[in-house]
Amino acid sequence: MRKLAFLSLALCLILSSGAWAKSRVVPGTYLSADGDFGIKFWKEMFKGGGPGQPGNTLQALGQGFIFDQAVLQNVTFSAETGPNGEPIYITTYTGGKLTLNSKGPWLDSGILKAKNITATNESYVDAITNELVFEITFSGDFVKAPGVSGAVSFMVTASYRGIPEVKYNSTRPVFQRGTDFEVIIDIAVAP
Repeated sequence: MRKLAFLSLALCLILSSGAWAKSRVVPGTYLSADGDFGIKFWKEMFKGGGPGQPGNTLQALGQGFIFDQAVLQNVTFSAETGPNGEPIYITTYTGGKLTLNSKGPWLDSGILKAKNITATNESYVDAITNELVFEITFSGDFVKAPGVSGAVSFMVTASYRGIPEVKYNSTRPVFQRGTDFEVIIDIAVAP
């Protein structure tokens, strides 16, 4: 009888263990500048041939998040200008992918993924300091959020001001990247 009880308990634990692996989303607004999570780098690969060219790809990496596969589609000019009269470029990237994991504060366990993200970037080069200044935003819903009955949505804003590292292949630029940027990730769960 004890053997049957033990086997029954073991079977229950095995069957319920799948529930432990499900995502546990922690809604909220998380700021890298406040130390909620760490950032590593952002990078633009010049697959289109140079800065601002269609075909370039964008990625960013940090503690518990990866944004990648975003491809530059077009660049337009804003009607506004920078603080010293600089032209402001509005760049659209499509096809991006955001992955969040439990190394960040937004999940107790599991992974959240969103695909086909369109991101909009407003940028200029400061005429006095020669620094690149940008703010990129994107939002959407995660494809699946195990353990959550409502939709899980996100909004991301990343900003940068600095002189990025540029890597060259003979005379052609291959990529630019920066490590000192700020990210805000807002996670909401619909009831």
